[in-house]
Amino acid sequence: MLESVTLLGQTIAAGPRVPFRGRDLTRTQMQALFTLAHDRQRVTPGRLATVLGVTAGAVTQLIDGLRGQGLVDTEPNPDDARSRVIRLTADAAGEVEQFERAAVERLLPRFASVSDDELIALARTLSRITE
Repeated sequence: MLESVTLLGQTIAAGPRVPFRGRDLTRTQMQALFTLAHDRQRVTPGRLATVLGVTAGAVTQLIDGLRGQGLVDTEPNPDDARSRVIRLTADAAGEVEQFERAAVERLLPRFASVSDDELIALARTLSRITE
């Protein structure tokens, strides 16, 4: 199973690698952008630090860099006035969506022989493993 997951990861990584063309983004910044695109909770600096495994100071620096490139905005947290919520800008969200859509189209033929029930079971299993 691990071999199959590794091979699938390599297949995914072999495609066009970088959304946000022309920008010099670190791996952590990319992880932050995809976290912001997919996290089901409001993403605060504290939550982002936890998800990325970095310090609060590192998140501040990371967000400042992304904000400077027009990729994220922050706004007051409606649940805690001392905190901020970090969101992708509309342009950044569109770039993530376009990048992911292209990846899905490229990988779709690999899943042609897999039934809907099998895909649902796989998605559930992967979600449990990655949570």
